[in-house]
Amino acid sequence: MEEKFICYMKDKGLSENSWKSYLSDLKLFKKYYEDSYGEKLTNLVHADICMYTQYLHSHNTSAKTINRKIAALKQYNLFLVEQSFQDNIVILDKDYIKIHNSMMPKIVPEKQVINRVLHTASKDEKNAERDFCFIAIDVYTGIRESEIISIRMIDIKLDKHCIAIVGKGKKYREVVINDIVYDALAAYLKIRNEIKTANPYLFVSQKNINTTKPLARNFGNRLLNKYKDTCKLDKLHPHLLRSYFCTNALHNAGFSIEMVAAQAGHSSLNTTKGYIGSDKESLLDLSNRL
Repeated sequence: MEEKFICYMKDKGLSENSWKSYLSDLKLFKKYYEDSYGEKLTNLVHADICMYTQYLHSHNTSAKTINRKIAALKQYNLFLVEQSFQDNIVILDKDYIKIHNSMMPKIVPEKQVINRVLHTASKDEKNAERDFCFIAIDVYTGIRESEIISIRMIDIKLDKHCIAIVGKGKKYREVVINDIVYDALAAYLKIRNEIKTANPYLFVSQKNINTTKPLARNFGNRLLNKYKDTCKLDKLHPHLLRSYFCTNALHNAGFSIEMVAAQAGHSSLNTTKGYIGSDKESLLDLSNRL
């Protein structure tokens, strides 16, 4: 059953991170169900969902995490209905916890820190062009790590200053690239074109150069970990750079929030708002004027 559920989620266009997370949440619910009722889970009942939510609350689970677990069960509910194992949807909109966006600032790196990381990557002894290009795309386009490693050579449109991206839900969009990314791509492509490989993806390493597969999903994390240590930073990961892009684009570059959402591939502006940080000092100054 789980294998069918995985296939169902992949067919629906869920990212690897999403379907793995949902599968993990489903397994935890099944364990809770079996421990609580002494029987195997066959279908979903609304009362059980409500009691599970109470159980999570009692174990100090955050509202955001509870909503994710409910979303996982909703996916499973839809799967059961599609496969004719169940004939009704039992998880309702009201089962999700309403979360109001906090005005407390999200901490994102300062521009000086980002510039130091890019500078350090540009001086790497072995892969300066590749590493600088990868990080520049992350910093200045806001696309997901999974989307970066999935960029194919044919997706690069330097003449149009854009990259074609197929994101979550197999949605196509064209992401605008600035001059820094343009130059980074041009420099890396010059090196890339000298490599004898049939790999169709833009970014290659020794591990995938003789295959037709993209880099491993955790490549971005491993790459940034290297520069995090070199630059003596507490944390540095693709999601943080995505937040940096959204914040910088809105507050400093003059993007509208709709433009930020379009670049980042968000279907909801509320999702975009969750990525945007604010200046702590400015917020404190405004608060002190009350």
